[in-house]
Amino acid sequence: MKRIVCFLLIVTLFLIPCSSASAWTCFRNEEGQSGANTIHAATPIDTNTTGPKWKKRFSQSMGSVMNSAPVITEKNIYIVSKDILYKTDKEGTVLSALQLCASMNSMCHMASDGKNLYIPLGGGLLQCVDMDTMTSVWTSESFGGQSLTTVYIHNGLVYAGTTSGDGSEGCYYCVGAEDGKTRWSYQNETYPCGYYWSGAVSATLPAEECLLFGGDNGILVSHSLASDQVYDTLDLSSITGSKGKIRAGITYDAASDAFYTTSNNGYLYQIHMGENGKFDRVNSVFLGDSAGKTVNCTSTPTIYNGRIYVCSYYDNAGRISVIDAGTMHTIYAAATGMADIKSSPLVSTGYATEENHHRVYVYFTQNTVPGGIYYIEDSSAAESADIKTLYEPKNNPQFCLHSLAADAEGTLYYSNDSGTFFAVHEGFASGGILPSPSPNTPADLPAAPTEVPGTSTVSSPSPAPAPQQTAPGTASKKKIRPGKPSRIRIIKKKKHRGKYKVTLSWKKGNQSKKTQIKIKGKKPKTVSGSKYTLSLKKGVHTIFLYGYISPSQKSSAARIRFRVS
Repeated sequence: MKRIVCFLLIVTLFLIPCSSASAWTCFRNEEGQSGANTIHAATPIDTNTTGPKWKKRFSQSMGSVMNSAPVITEKNIYIVSKDILYKTDKEGTVLSALQLCASMNSMCHMASDGKNLYIPLGGGLLQCVDMDTMTSVWTSESFGGQSLTTVYIHNGLVYAGTTSGDGSEGCYYCVGAEDGKTRWSYQNETYPCGYYWSGAVSATLPAEECLLFGGDNGILVSHSLASDQVYDTLDLSSITGSKGKIRAGITYDAASDAFYTTSNNGYLYQIHMGENGKFDRVNSVFLGDSAGKTVNCTSTPTIYNGRIYVCSYYDNAGRISVIDAGTMHTIYAAATGMADIKSSPLVSTGYATEENHHRVYVYFTQNTVPGGIYYIEDSSAAESADIKTLYEPKNNPQFCLHSLAADAEGTLYYSNDSGTFFAVHEGFASGGILPSPSPNTPADLPAAPTEVPGTSTVSSPSPAPAPQQTAPGTASKKKIRPGKPSRIRIIKKKKHRGKYKVTLSWKKGNQSKKTQIKIKGKKPKTVSGSKYTLSLKKGVHTIFLYGYISPSQKSSAARIRFRVS
């Protein structure tokens, strides 16, 4: 397909892979543009110092609990657990919660247009919620079944799919973002199927746009965006001779002007579109080394700098494959132990330079206990890599189907099947600044809403810590032990001549009159407020903050390690 695309636009898309610097709008941050699931930030790479800045378990249920994939804005995080939507700040404090019209299914990949959230729920429902007021705007008709696909938003329309438990039945549908009214729904009458973990993306054609999606029948569909019209279909088994299910999303890469997806029988596809929504040519590559061994793949590929990253399960081991987008040949694959990898890889370009051959860090989870974060280091010159462990939870171990999300500060976010939501970064290896919630007493859990489901909002401010009590007449004899600072935030702004203006803010520790700040190689600074600005050079810095009353009355240190670049 010949697109009329300016060369400079392609270069711009290539150099700036993240479509939004301050927001993660949906699963994989897929907005139909090049660079989905990439982040240009200094993500954590030091295993020894990486841990949860905070973690939270929203549900009181025992055993396996699923959370939704998060939506992240500059200031807030939105996440669904069971039938409640939670809005937190970036420190993990629940600001408000809304009881939804139904519970989520085992997966919930909601999406945001910056004003509203569009949440797929059980019974084939889609609920629209105002992100500011946390009130329900509308609920769609029920399309039946489970809602397991990724919600996709484009030009005022919202797309999602449904499935039966075995993937044999379901539909794909389109509703209006403003009113929730159905514009069209699609079912393949000849080869009916469900849409299970799959997703859609829009394609720009010379004459108009179309919507691409696939399902458990292994058939790709090219559909009109707004009307009930099918432009073309393609059975992927006609390409490989092997029948598989499409249980992954579809993503676009501008450099190769192609769309990419996978099938669960272990194939990666490169799809070029022709005019009028027709499929033009399709290339494929098998994700295993031998066709005689079983491969399972539910991973949506991520593309950067001409390399495709995709996860799978091959020969009883999880693996991540690195594939040349130009030739569709495997450059190399790295394998784990006996652990399936269901997630889609997140690529961090925050360290990539011409000098280091565009070095990137590629993150994923594994569907086995303890449900942590793993990564490889890759570059345009690399021909192999070892899978490394970044972080594994000790107190909340479980299997993990989730992929990772990230924000502009490089914090990694995900949930494992314990229902625990983790915010992970360097400098928090001791377990994070906020205490870990007990599985039976989740922190900041709001009381059950009492108004009509779908419209009620529940606020849940964090209670202030209780002051320490001392017996009468003994206060002067007892040394008060101040608490260490918490909820530390960093704002970095570049200055001239290689220096950066770094502003720290924090919540004072219990009983602390002041906060002492200590940076290696510099004299300690004691401040009365809860904000301090300093000038730092480019590099990795470790700062210690103490709750302070006097030199003999200091808390233990709250340590934060971060990279200035």
